[in-house]
Amino acid sequence: MKKKQKLVSVWEKIGYSFGDFASNLFWMMFVFYGMFFYTDVFGIPAAAVGTMFFITKFWDAVNDPLMGIIADRTETKWGKYRPFLIWIVIPFALIGVLAFTTPNFSIRGKIIYAYVTYTLLMMAYTAINIPYSALMGVLTPNSEERTSISSYRFVAAFAGGLFIQALTLPLVGLYGGGAHSVIAVDIQPGHQIVIQEQGVGTSQLRVTIDRKQSDGELKKLSWLSDILGGDKKIVKDKIVWVNTPEILSEVDTTDGNLYFIQGFQQKRLDLAHIFPDVNWDEVDYTIATINQRKGFQYTIGTYALIAIVFFILTFLMTKERVHPPKHQKTTIKQDLKDLVSNKPWIIVGVMSLFTLGQVCIRNGAIMYYFKYFVGNTGYAKYFMVVGTAFNLLGVLCTDWLVRIIGSKKRVYFITMVGNGIFLISFFFLNSEQLALMFIVQLLSGFLSGPQAPLVWAMYADTADYSEWKKGTRATGLFFSAATFAQKMGWTLGGALAGWLLAIFGFKANVTQTAETILGIKLLMSMIPALPSILAGVMVLFYKLDKDFMIKIENDLKQRRKQSESK
Repeated sequence: MKKKQKLVSVWEKIGYSFGDFASNLFWMMFVFYGMFFYTDVFGIPAAAVGTMFFITKFWDAVNDPLMGIIADRTETKWGKYRPFLIWIVIPFALIGVLAFTTPNFSIRGKIIYAYVTYTLLMMAYTAINIPYSALMGVLTPNSEERTSISSYRFVAAFAGGLFIQALTLPLVGLYGGGAHSVIAVDIQPGHQIVIQEQGVGTSQLRVTIDRKQSDGELKKLSWLSDILGGDKKIVKDKIVWVNTPEILSEVDTTDGNLYFIQGFQQKRLDLAHIFPDVNWDEVDYTIATINQRKGFQYTIGTYALIAIVFFILTFLMTKERVHPPKHQKTTIKQDLKDLVSNKPWIIVGVMSLFTLGQVCIRNGAIMYYFKYFVGNTGYAKYFMVVGTAFNLLGVLCTDWLVRIIGSKKRVYFITMVGNGIFLISFFFLNSEQLALMFIVQLLSGFLSGPQAPLVWAMYADTADYSEWKKGTRATGLFFSAATFAQKMGWTLGGALAGWLLAIFGFKANVTQTAETILGIKLLMSMIPALPSILAGVMVLFYKLDKDFMIKIENDLKQRRKQSESK
């Protein structure tokens, strides 16, 4: 048999993947640090942040499809979708920096500023990411090649996540270090320090200790911390808040951080009281202050510059090859009607809600699980990195799994149901079985890796199906609806995690009841397992299997030849 010619080179696939790496420099910043930034750095109440995240999604319901419609009706010499990567990237980067900039406003002013900049950032993200996503659907008409392209894309996406996890806090420390606009610290004899008031905001008090001279909890670090954390120095951080009187009065807190109100001028503190797990009579240490507001602003500025370069590379290294039928003329009403009547697209959309929802629920529970059940939050970051690393490995294996197992549909069913089974097994682990926790995490991470490239490849197939059945093509609209489903999955998953914690009786920084511990374990296991298995079951109703897509591809190819000959 004649070998099928591939249209998209490895080089072009890599170029296309650069765009998702760039997108995730912003998306993952909000996933991992968005809530923390707004509450602990920017300085607005958590309830206001949650409400902002939820309310802005209603605008996305209009904004996302609108962007897809605009992209579908764009005509340039570079194509329909590629130009937006150039047109939008600079505004996207600038608004991203503004969103992570803290103004010296009142609480009300900050909330208004946050709503405006966050909404604009989500609009800019939509304006660049929907055309970028739709671009995958027009790089090649071949369904199997799209799976490969999607795999490259999500390798870069997860690499962006690892990039954010590994570099954000070090960069914040680098850029914010040595800044004394909030506090200055004077070291006194006898492990005493004096904090001098400089301004309002949040600063990180960083104490670096010689580990070989320390004792207590520092000498009890397990094999995991020894391997991953090194054995020379221990870094201890404490957040120091200097608030205006309208935010918070100075009180004793249970969370261990330091809260002062404007006008305190000077405070003498004992490091032995702040960090009681260290024998301060025997250690050498240094102290630094990190202005987190400056650190986050400069860090996102660095990411913005990287994103600009990577989006430009995507523009330069890709080519649009699939075009709508010649002389196609459709109305917006007809495009929307075709979308909602496309049953395969609806099924994939529901699958997206389930998969992204379960990811958000479980990720949101990790810190609670290690703090209140395991009893050591130090393991949480390693747990997250292991999961993301094996997600990345799963993505790398997606194309190979599809070739071995035979279709995207079968791979999705096996991996999502298998992931659900491993999540269920997590419930039965006790707090001492740390090694098993990490083993289950890496297996679950590997199995959940293929779902993202498979789902996005399926979205491209649903656009082909619509053209095959209706005779018109609206790739941008189909991918805009997919992006909205993605955003809603994150939103609903995050909201559900918070609501369930409240139902289980969770109260921060106290000893949890048996009922609450049970709830936290459920959030790490049974509860996310259910949508994972349901997503696997949903794919059984997805009829665009390998044979069907080969027929669609051949039919569309024939139609396009006939159209061009007229």
